[in-house]
Amino acid sequence: MMIGALTAAGTAGSMAYHALSGMASAVKQANDMADELIDELKASENITVNRIGRVLEGTKFGFLMGYVSPSIVTAVGVCLTTGNLATAIGGSVAVLGNPIAGTCAAVGAVYFGWQALTESEREGVLKQVGDFLHVGWEQIKAVISFAIGKMKELLNSDNIKEIKETVSEVAASAGRHISDITKSLSDKAAKAAEAVGRGASAAVDTAGDVASNVADAASTAATSVSETASKASFKLGDYWNKKSDSKKDE
Repeated sequence: MMIGALTAAGTAGSMAYHALSGMASAVKQANDMADELIDELKASENITVNRIGRVLEGTKFGFLMGYVSPSIVTAVGVCLTTGNLATAIGGSVAVLGNPIAGTCAAVGAVYFGWQALTESEREGVLKQVGDFLHVGWEQIKAVISFAIGKMKELLNSDNIKEIKETVSEVAASAGRHISDITKSLSDKAAKAAEAVGRGASAAVDTAGDVASNVADAASTAATSVSETASKASFKLGDYWNKKSDSKKDE
């Protein structure tokens, strides 16, 4: 639903910008989809999800721009989570299609990642979102600042922890790591530790394969030696039996 709402917002923004016929209908659809998304989040029994819905609702009524404000927040969040708004809107990150996980991850990414951006990175996000929704950079920055303030007001430490886990999972599905969003040293250290862990696991698997091959080779060799010894023993026994029979005949 979030991707659908963003798509509708992008269409409405484009039609309004170019003053195309059918603009009113497109704007109504974008507003309806934004409202449906917010209502679904607020109806959740999960407190964290409910509060994310309230954050988006706060941006909508705080700026009185209808669908535009919540769409700015989710669009910026998708940029931060996946690295590319257009690609994500195109459906390349399946989990973003989940209205709960996708929206919470997007809004959470704004909380964790917006202030961690360098100036050039922030300009890149502003350009993507501005071009998609046909809104100005200062407008985007104002809405994001308001949303972050609202999150600090509504979210407690448990909510923040839960949201960070969701952001991490969605980022991973897009081939990224939470440290790519937060830029924090602790998250970078965790990423390095995970890489070492994967390397160690691969080494253990390789060592296990080698040991298994050696064991198979040893088993084969032992079987071959046993068979050879058995044949030799049979031949030797046959020789002595014939020798013994020969003496009896004498």
